[in-house]
Amino acid sequence: MTGFQAELRWGLMVVCLLIFGLAFAVMVVSAWVQHRRGAKETTNFHGSVAVEVCWALAPLVIVMQLVWPTVRSVLAP
Repeated sequence: MTGFQAELRWGLMVVCLLIFGLAFAVMVVSAWVQHRRGAKETTNFHGSVAVEVCWALAPLVIVMQLVWPTVRSVLAP
């Protein structure tokens, strides 16, 4: 592996981790703000818990699929 490839992989890993961290931070802040507002209406607008769990896990799976090959190649002996 050349120096450029190693730098590119590290750069991609950092970008992926930043995207993940930013998305997670926005999600936590949004949930906190919504929680602090209080529940004014009690209607259930959720279609399915399984669909919501999939929507929550999809970004995590995508980021891990992008980061894992980079980590494996960088940390390989």
